[in-house]
Amino acid sequence: MLTDLSVKNFLNKTAGNDPVPGGGSISALNGAIAAALGEMVTRLTIGRKKYADREAEMTTLLAEIEPVRNELETDIDRDSDAYNLVFDAFKLPKDTDEEKSTRSAAIQSATKYAAEVPMQVARRVISIMPKLEVIART
Repeated sequence: MLTDLSVKNFLNKTAGNDPVPGGGSISALNGAIAAALGEMVTRLTIGRKKYADREAEMTTLLAEIEPVRNELETDIDRDSDAYNLVFDAFKLPKDTDEEKSTRSAAIQSATKYAAEVPMQVARRVISIMPKLEVIART
């Protein structure tokens, strides 16, 4: 799993000649990092006298961002898994008409799924951007 790699190993894998991790995984990682930074700032303000007037707001924002970060972490591997499904579909036999039909359907299905994952990542990231903006202005 990509999420089990060290930062250095993740970067080396990204720089290598394997097609995964790809754009969806990298986007999910960056979104998760942005969310984590937002969580850090909320935690640095919660419980501080200086920010007492913002505590309720920061607590709410933390509760909204944390699950999105967890989903984005899952998406790092989910995107690569989706891409691997496409590769696996292309490896299916294509000797008979039935095999060709099965292979074509598998490629189409896997490709559709592989395109959906990065879109879900984008939607998740977009959902937290206004929250991160509020946190950044704290």
